[in-house]
Amino acid sequence: MTTRLLPPATGNATHAVCGRIYVGVVGTPQDVPDFDSPVLQANGWQIVDPHGSGTTTTRPTNPTKGMRYTDTTLGISILFDGRVWRNPVTGAPA
Repeated sequence: MTTRLLPPATGNATHAVCGRIYVGVVGTPQDVPDFDSPVLQANGWQIVDPHGSGTTTTRPTNPTKGMRYTDTTLGISILFDGRVWRNPVTGAPA
């Protein structure tokens, strides 16, 4: 799974994590592997959705009510209402 992060707002940030280079542009989110997320967060990157991000087919299989996930196929952040994933802006199933 991946985690969506925003780079520090203090300017463009470049960080190397285990040989992978992340170049952050202010205001531009990036999806990074879960295992790299803690290092980037320790360097000022902010988590966007605590439950991850990815395609529609990689959504969490056992979500809990209130879980938020960035669906990169749809290009939106969605919420699980206990029964279905929903677009939080329109309320429509996603």
